[in-house]
Amino acid sequence: MLIDFNPYSSQPYFDLPFQVSSWIGLFILAGALGWGFFKWREYLVGKSTQQWGLILFLIATTPLTLIFLNFYLPQSGALPIPNLPIEAEEPLVFVLSAIPWVMAGGMVGVAGAGLVGLASGLVLGMFVTHSLFTPLEIAGLALIYGAAVRQCYRTGFFRWLRQPFVAAVLLSLVYIPVFLLIAFLSIPGILAERLDYALAQNWMQIFAKILPLYAAGFLGQLIYWIFPLLWRRPAKLVPSPAETSLQTRFMTITLPMVLILVLVLTLADWLVAGYAARQMMEDRLGNTTRIAAESVPYFLEAGQSFILNMATPDLANLPDDAIEDELAYNIKAVSYFHQLTLFDAAGAIRGSYPQSTFSQNDLTDEEELAIGLANKGIRLQIYTVPPASTETGGNISFVAAILDDAGIAQGVLLGRADLKINPFTQPALTALASLGDDGGEGFILDDAGQILYRTSETTALTGMDMYTDKVDGEPVFFEDFSPTGTRQLVYYQPVVGRPWAVVATMPARVAQQTSLEIAVPLLAILGLFTMLAYVMLRFSLGSVTQTLKQLGGQATRIAQGELSSTAPVTGVDEIGALGKSFEQMRLSLKARLDELNKLLKVSQGVAAKLDIYDAVHPILEAALSEDAVSARAVLIQGVRMDIAGDKLVTISAGPVADQFSHLDGQVFDLMRQQEVLTIQNTTRVRRISSLDHQLHPAALIGLALYHENTYYGALWIGYQKPRQFEDEEVRFLSTLAGEAAVAAANANLYASAEIGRRRLEAVLTSNPEPVMVFDDKDRLLLLNPAALQVTGLIASPTVGLPAQEVVSSAELAALLTGPIEMRIATREVKLPNGNIYHASVAPVMGENQQIGKVCVMRDISHYKELDSIKSDFVATVSHDLRSPLALMRGYTTMMSMVGELNDQQKSYVAKMVHGIEDMSRLVNNLLDLGRLDSGIKLKLSQLQPETLVEQVINQLTPQANQKKIRLAIEPLQEELPSDLTADVALIQQALINLVENAIKYTKVGGEVIVRLELQDNKLAFQVVDSGIGIAPLDLPRLFEKFYRSERREAHEQRGTGLGLAIVKSIAERHGGEVVVESRLGKGSVFTIRIPLQEQPPVKPLVGMPQNKG
Repeated sequence: MLIDFNPYSSQPYFDLPFQVSSWIGLFILAGALGWGFFKWREYLVGKSTQQWGLILFLIATTPLTLIFLNFYLPQSGALPIPNLPIEAEEPLVFVLSAIPWVMAGGMVGVAGAGLVGLASGLVLGMFVTHSLFTPLEIAGLALIYGAAVRQCYRTGFFRWLRQPFVAAVLLSLVYIPVFLLIAFLSIPGILAERLDYALAQNWMQIFAKILPLYAAGFLGQLIYWIFPLLWRRPAKLVPSPAETSLQTRFMTITLPMVLILVLVLTLADWLVAGYAARQMMEDRLGNTTRIAAESVPYFLEAGQSFILNMATPDLANLPDDAIEDELAYNIKAVSYFHQLTLFDAAGAIRGSYPQSTFSQNDLTDEEELAIGLANKGIRLQIYTVPPASTETGGNISFVAAILDDAGIAQGVLLGRADLKINPFTQPALTALASLGDDGGEGFILDDAGQILYRTSETTALTGMDMYTDKVDGEPVFFEDFSPTGTRQLVYYQPVVGRPWAVVATMPARVAQQTSLEIAVPLLAILGLFTMLAYVMLRFSLGSVTQTLKQLGGQATRIAQGELSSTAPVTGVDEIGALGKSFEQMRLSLKARLDELNKLLKVSQGVAAKLDIYDAVHPILEAALSEDAVSARAVLIQGVRMDIAGDKLVTISAGPVADQFSHLDGQVFDLMRQQEVLTIQNTTRVRRISSLDHQLHPAALIGLALYHENTYYGALWIGYQKPRQFEDEEVRFLSTLAGEAAVAAANANLYASAEIGRRRLEAVLTSNPEPVMVFDDKDRLLLLNPAALQVTGLIASPTVGLPAQEVVSSAELAALLTGPIEMRIATREVKLPNGNIYHASVAPVMGENQQIGKVCVMRDISHYKELDSIKSDFVATVSHDLRSPLALMRGYTTMMSMVGELNDQQKSYVAKMVHGIEDMSRLVNNLLDLGRLDSGIKLKLSQLQPETLVEQVINQLTPQANQKKIRLAIEPLQEELPSDLTADVALIQQALINLVENAIKYTKVGGEVIVRLELQDNKLAFQVVDSGIGIAPLDLPRLFEKFYRSERREAHEQRGTGLGLAIVKSIAERHGGEVVVESRLGKGSVFTIRIPLQEQPPVKPLVGMPQNKG
């Protein structure tokens, strides 16, 4: 529980070390601490004022950490400091004491943590522990903790070690041996006592020391997670020592295991030695007490016998003057009692020897009671008598009644026996006295637990002492503490047949000294063995790592291309095998390097030359070895443009290569069916050896030239002698064959490309329409003569210039440089000469990606004139038709007013009205389209998209309800600019056309959604329906005038084919576009994208009624 403990209520002081070894240990620890500050001194150099302020602040808070959150831990079996009259205290926990130096370790650095830890240790040492070791202990722990959390190694163990709480836990494990060492150095006594005190420390005391470290580590972990800027992290991680040295890595792995093993063996040795010493001490004390306990009954029985033999009626009948002589005779005759006194029946003294002045006052209370009981007929009684001031031991009082023949008491005889000088107790006392040689002590206790005798003569007995550690019952061996605070071993031995006991004690240091004598030789052997093992391990590892360094140097030389030096390692072990492998690798790499040099030259020739002769001839030269006399390549005709017919292309190298040309056809045909052909001895091949009067090689190898599954010919080499073809040789020649195949493929592609280029050039030259080709960077690649002949089209025909500098028209340049997104982009462009061209730009694709653009221009000036005449005619006719149609509709609807119509007449009238409405709608669409095509100026006003869409939905909801179609809006989620303008009437008309079409082509029970979105800084109106969908063949022409799908479902709905053309014109007049996505049977999505335009605020105008009549 928490206590109110103020350490500053006592005087500050330090206890000096008790022994020379303690001073030596103190100086060694101080030197280690100084070395730590020197090693991590860079953490103090260059500190900012803010960091020094933080260090001083943490130092100032250290006294406060000892005031709050303090409590005692329960303990049992704690040892007091030996040889000092100080009782063991309960462990006191200062929960906050480690927080300052833990925070300093993470926030300031190693040396800063050490300074704060030194300050904390000084406060603890002066006011709590009063030990000079405490400042060194805390400062050392702070340095180690700071080094743990500030290290910058990159391995997993060190990453975990940088975690504050993990570092605290590991530091607590390191702290345990440090705590035991300081406990050993800080107490007085011999080596065995100090060692026993250190190793016998209660775990509660150790836990009281490490609990503040856990609390501080937990707080540091929270800061590490929550406030990462406060807890400094390494800027750059570096390899750990185990990563930079194989020897260090091996030692890092094995040394902890060896140390743990040594520690376990040391502890086991100490425990076994301690157990053996304790067992020896138990046997010694047990034997001593048993000897003493066995003599006590004999001593008491002899006393009883002697006193009864003396207590006869004859003694009582003696005259008074003869009694003293008789008593003197009995003492001298028996040599048992040192005092005999005779009492009469009334209890009065009749005589005494040797103390003739013995009186009633010299009797104890127990003796007076015993005399009275004896006079009443009790024959024998035994009591203990406290010693007199001149005596050193207790006395035993025997009281015997003198009875006559009738059993009536005639008197009482009292005899006292001194335990120290009685001859019958000497064996027991001698056995107990032997314990004093080693500082032990023996006791004889009576039935009341009073000490009748003890071997120690340092303090004379002035009375019967109570032995407080008496244990009732069976013999028992246990530990206790002496008045000086040292541990002692106690053996309690009850006396058989008597309620007495014999107790023997021995200082625990004797057992410790014995265990030390047992353990030291084994520990010395273990330490020597450990040192020898360490030296041998370092030596063996040094030799291995030295060899590996040599091999590493060889590997470095090989990596640098130095292949002339041999590997320096010999032997048949694993290292020798590794050295031989390095040597084989060097020779193989040298051979491969020579081959690679040849292949490099070959590859450079293949890459740099497109002429088949120039590219293949170096390959043939590289294929010629010492025994090769001919290297020939037989290729298809397509690798050359200047060879007609089916004649093969042959290339040769070697001194007699041309003499074997008659084999080219056979090899060419054979290699179509196989990749490699090897003939080790051609004389055994009938087809070749049977050739009369023609030379043939003694051996040959042929390789097929395939590239991307295309056969280009064969490469074959002839040899003057029969030979075995090794795998490496075949692999090298196969690589050369691959290069030859690439060269043939390149030459074939070049020839094909050149022929294609010439054909394309002829086509472009003969094309009367201007054609321009640009690359993926919009730079000019080529243009045909027709483009140069168009006046005002080309500004600069230089190949490589960007499109903006090539063409004169800015409108055409924008079309050329704009995105085309895998489709053909078209635009009408008016050139300075007054002609109007229809420009179409299409992507040029290669390997599924765009590699350029091609622009084709067609003069449509004549068609534009015709279209203008047509538009004027249609507008005139449409305008002239409006009045007759209105008149016809009026009279038709009035026919029911003339008289009652029958059902057939009503049907005819309805059909006439429906036809007049279709004709009126067509006329209105034609007029709208004409106005748009004539380029009327937009009437811009403030646009409120959601209000506009709601008006369209409200207007068309009755039509949707007739087909039970759900018509809804999905409003815009983003915020639009406040000053968004457009021609609201035209936008409303476009939306009405799209929504009407969606309702028209959506089946009963479907849905139509109008969605508003922002797409690439454009306002998008999306009309989504679940209708019949649009066929892929209809999509490209969907927005053309008067175009209607040929599908039966489309013809079931009436229409003019002008609605979508009007939508497209409205979108383009606003600088936008309309696109469609559709899947048959799934529905369609029409999207109008209008660029966002900001204009000065105007009065809102959100809609215009439409007359679809």
